[in-house]
Formats: sequence, C-alpha cells, structure tokens
Amino acid sequence: MKTKIVLISMIMLTVLTMSLLGQTNQSVKPKTVIKKNDVSNVMGKPVYESTTDSLTTKVWIIGQNKIKEMMTTNMGKMKDKKMESDKTNKESIIAGNYCIILDVTNISNGKEFADTSAKVEVVSPSKKLSTANFIPMMNYFGGSVQLNEKGDYLFTINLNIGMGYKTTQFKYTLK
Repeated sequence: MKTKIVLISMIMLTVLTMSLLGQTNQSVKPKTVIKKNDVSNVMGKPVYESTTDSLTTKVWIIGQNKIKEMMTTNMGKMKDKKMESDKTNKESIIAGNYCIILDVTNISNGKEFADTSAKVEVVSPSKKLSTANFIPMMNYFGGSVQLNEKGDYLFTINLNIGMGYKTTQFKYTLK
C-alpha cells in the first residue's frame, strides 16, 4: 500500500513539474479586429450622412473600377469570403457602373438593426427612374446602379427596419 502511494505521488509530481516547466514565458500580442465602424476607414468620407430618430445612415457611391481594385487586394479577399462562395451576389454587385454602399446603425447601442432590408430608387438627370435592391454584406448593404449621365441624381433609400419603414432622400452630382 505504501508503495502505491509513493508511486502515485511520484507520478503526480513528475506530471505537474513537466506541465509547469512546459509553459512559455512569452507574452502574446492580440490581433486587432476589424470593427464595424471601420467601414468608414476603408471607404473614406461618405457622400451622404444623416441622423434621424435612433438611426444613423451613411452612403458611399463608388465607381466599379475602385470596387474591383478593392476586391483584388488582400483586404478585399479577406472581407469578401462570403461573396466568393456566392458568385451571383458578386456578379450582381459589379453589374452596374457604380456601387452604392449603405451603413445603417442604431444610435443608442451602435449596432446594426436586426431584420433590415433596403432598396434604392434613382432618378437620373433626364428623369428616368431605376431601382436596385441592396444585398446584405457583413455589417452593411451593397448594390449596383447605372449612372450614365452627368448631372444631379436624386436617390431615395427605403429601409425596412424591424420597427417600421424609413425613407431617406439625397442628391448626388455626377461630374
């Protein structure tokens, strides 16, 4: 019996000593995480920004050449993993000659709204009406539109948020 107790004690002492000596003393540096608010850092200054009720809306209008360039960089590939698997989403976003990116957040908690969908109506300088549905991507919405004429465009963004509908209008001048 004494032999078993001594043997078990020696095995436990050996295992605990090995686990204690096997730990590293190096400090691990945490990797930075891309936060939701970093959409502005990547896209630059929005062409339209508004705050109404508890809703902050930011809109970027970017040419397709810039979008394709962003998708070919390492950062674009990293952010685009979901879209790589869904080829139809990727093709629908690069279908028009301009891409619209919409970021909608709740002011009270800084998070995006649950069950949100978005649609945009565009009135061209020649008064032609076109519509596009936004596709949800990571923490924002994206869609493509044709802006073929130079001049003032009127954009109407219709948001279907869990608490009801919100409509936002703004003008954008294509030079």
